[in-house]
Amino acid sequence: MKRIWIAALLFCVGSGSAFAKFQSMQPGKWLITSTTRIPSVPYPIPPMSHTTCISAVQARNHGAVPMAQHGCSMKSHRISGDTMTWTMGCPHGQVISGTMTSTGTTYHADMTTENMGRTMHTIVDGKRLGACR
Repeated sequence: MKRIWIAALLFCVGSGSAFAKFQSMQPGKWLITSTTRIPSVPYPIPPMSHTTCISAVQARNHGAVPMAQHGCSMKSHRISGDTMTWTMGCPHGQVISGTMTSTGTTYHADMTTENMGRTMHTIVDGKRLGACR
């Protein structure tokens, strides 16, 4: 599930001309932390963090391929200043919607996945740490 969220997020921040006005991630080493809440689960799910290197090519157009491999496609999107709102459709009726605010070196995303009557809410925060080594 973590891979799907990261792929969804990268799909949104790096999807070519549709998001040309939105501040894309800058290349480099990133710390990404996600916190997921599933209303039907009675206990908290611990946040997950990891670092990853994003190349210039990935920053420009990464994500479209992973989400396409999952069979997902962008249904709608709107950009207003540094904030983007989107809805994505995936196989078996899964819908991912959210908002994201980006500065290029940080981002904050608030996403909801709905599938077969279940809802999952995820917050993803990213921070550029510097150059990849």
